[in-house]
Amino acid sequence: MSTASDIVGRAQAALDRGDAFAAYDIAAEDDGSGDPQLAYIRVLALARLGDWRSALAYYDSHGLDRRSDVDSLALKARLLKDKAFDSPAAERSAILREARDAYLAAFERTGQDFAAINAASLSHMVGDEVAAQALAQALLDRSAGGRPTDYWQGATRAEALAVLARFDEARAALEHAAALPDASAAARSSTFQQLRRLFAASGAIDAAAIGHLLQPIRPRRVAHFCGHMLRPDHDSEARLAAAVAELLHEEDVGMVFGALACGADLIIAEQALALGAELHVVFPFDRDDFVQQSVGDAWHGRFEHCANAATGTYMASTMRFVHDDEQFAFGSRTAMGMARLRAAQMHAETVQIAVCDEDSAAGVAGTAADVASWQAAGGRTRRLSSMGIRRPARSAGTSGDANDRERRVLRVLVFADFQGFSRLPEPLIPQFWQTIMSGCARALAPHAGAILATNTWGDGLHLVLDRVEAAAAALLDLRETLAGLDLAGLGIAGNAGMRIAAHSGSVYEMADPVTGRLNFYGTEVSRAARLEAVTPPGTVYVTEPMAAAIEMSCADLFRSRYVGRLSLPKNFGTERIYALEKRQPG
Repeated sequence: MSTASDIVGRAQAALDRGDAFAAYDIAAEDDGSGDPQLAYIRVLALARLGDWRSALAYYDSHGLDRRSDVDSLALKARLLKDKAFDSPAAERSAILREARDAYLAAFERTGQDFAAINAASLSHMVGDEVAAQALAQALLDRSAGGRPTDYWQGATRAEALAVLARFDEARAALEHAAALPDASAAARSSTFQQLRRLFAASGAIDAAAIGHLLQPIRPRRVAHFCGHMLRPDHDSEARLAAAVAELLHEEDVGMVFGALACGADLIIAEQALALGAELHVVFPFDRDDFVQQSVGDAWHGRFEHCANAATGTYMASTMRFVHDDEQFAFGSRTAMGMARLRAAQMHAETVQIAVCDEDSAAGVAGTAADVASWQAAGGRTRRLSSMGIRRPARSAGTSGDANDRERRVLRVLVFADFQGFSRLPEPLIPQFWQTIMSGCARALAPHAGAILATNTWGDGLHLVLDRVEAAAAALLDLRETLAGLDLAGLGIAGNAGMRIAAHSGSVYEMADPVTGRLNFYGTEVSRAARLEAVTPPGTVYVTEPMAAAIEMSCADLFRSRYVGRLSLPKNFGTERIYALEKRQPG
């Protein structure tokens, strides 16, 4: 069993490399030791994941507000700052002032530069230039005796110079700080976001100048990779590997997401690892089936090497391969969305690296289809040719192998029920239907065009929708409508409410032999149903593939807030789960 100190070490390492998802999951392993550093890490991970609401609640409930160290005091101010930038523009200034005052209080209590520079920047953002410049100049005066020897000293100096509009000196200070040994990915990302907000609020310089100033600490790009399946060809492979390495270096890629099919995938993965980038492998379905369909004996050793060296390994689906191209497409879209989720957490840009000879997609799956999907979502692709390396005969079956009555499709699968229904007295059940289920009908009516199948039983609701954006809108409308209902007449306890769970996956679409209506079947349907049981009332939980699909299709309207790795009932293992929310404008 891991000790609290072991967990702290692993969680801190994840934070340092910029993986707030892993840091949160590791910190959550703690069994109640009460270690204050674990509580701090968990709150900080939530903050870096953009969940200031949960972070604030956890901060207060675990006593961080009673600690006197600068990290804990400044963390509360940082959460208020995050709240401000996630609030409507009309409310932002007042919350930023509250955050500024919290940083000032931390500085007065501890005398630490970290609190002072944040107070200076926030004073600048709210237009209090006298305070901003006084604090910034005082920090520079304190550090006038020598060059910074650690990253945060250097970043503090650069930020103080930026507040004072000494931009050339700020750029030089950032260059120095970024070259120091402790300039971790997470530290540079934090400074990058702070300075970007500072310049956006002040309007002192234009976008091009901001980009130049921040270049030394710009987070390394996150890439989705894909490419043709290829036969081994030593000479041509060497040329392709060299071209891939040059492109990864040129794009400054620090993290890659994709599968590990024979040929181009593996060559890209090998070069990414050789350059020190993190490799994240996303299998589209059962690993053994993937190896059989997409790797083969000639590439198997290289596959195992890359898989073992990967920082993260994920399953878009655990189902077996059923000779359907949509399974490959689903895996690719999940990997693309995960790359974008991780980039958003790191404030990084994304790029797709593709070894692709075709100009247009000929089917639902394949490299050209992946390129089309990425670009349809506004992504940028860097393409390389396969250098003339021959492609193997296709061994995987296609969706055409299946009976037309057993068509497979990508759908959004929803299960919901009302916690507390089983305790209702029998005479109140008709009133429940007239209140709750009629409310469901009203909320879903505007979205009827996207709903392909519906079913109810008691308090249970099952929906299948054809588009991710329409599904996200429908589910949040459903949640908001039910939250506004008066349940007092039903005598339902305050902690009751509708639990809504959604998953995007590949399923069979067939006519139900009993009802004659269109229905949907498969492993992914069961996966969605299991999630409902761990969803809190009044919340919409989604799986990681659904969160990835939202990131690909409608990230401007909705966001997926990471909840953690949850155990699902009935031996369905664990899932990385997100809460679906509307994105605030502005």
